[in-house]
Amino acid sequence: MPKALSDTETEAFRARICQAAAKLFVEEGPAAVTMRRLATELGCGTMTLYRYYDSKEAIITAIRTRGFDRLAQALENALDTPGDGRTRSRNVRDAYIDFARGDTATYRLMFEYPQTHRDDPSYSRAHARLWRCICADTRVMIEEGTIQADAPILGHQVWAALHGAVMLEIAGLLPEGFDAASLHTRTFVALMEAARPKPAS
Repeated sequence: MPKALSDTETEAFRARICQAAAKLFVEEGPAAVTMRRLATELGCGTMTLYRYYDSKEAIITAIRTRGFDRLAQALENALDTPGDGRTRSRNVRDAYIDFARGDTATYRLMFEYPQTHRDDPSYSRAHARLWRCICADTRVMIEEGTIQADAPILGHQVWAALHGAVMLEIAGLLPEGFDAASLHTRTFVALMEAARPKPAS
């Protein structure tokens, strides 16, 4: 009879399953992610995986859910730092880039591929949490009076520019001398300049 795992050990093994599946998914394609292949990668029996997830689809949904939650937590922590809105926004940007660089396979799986199982309650909650984070730093700058804008719209514009810069860095397609942060900074400055409060006429 298998030894019962502690909650910490169970969570650690779930994380290993998700990391292995994400790597296979983005490097070899969705068809490479099978319970048999994952068991081989992890050095365990196929039936062991079914103690944690009941299907390949459940694993992919878990990767996205866990990824959204981890990224949201990183962005929330970055926003909850001293300084004005611009400083805190820069911290959010850096946390976002660090996440993408630190777990590139999960990041790519979160955003590059069609989303399935959107009605899964945990997935829906994590997805909504991340989208709240996307415009949170923009909201701070609006409340400070630094800019005038529709927070969700401008927040998504800023995020789209950041995501694009990150994906170009991952693909090795940035111009020489640029990384994701330096490229995004230029776009961010232009967006903030356009959103500066207009003097009363």
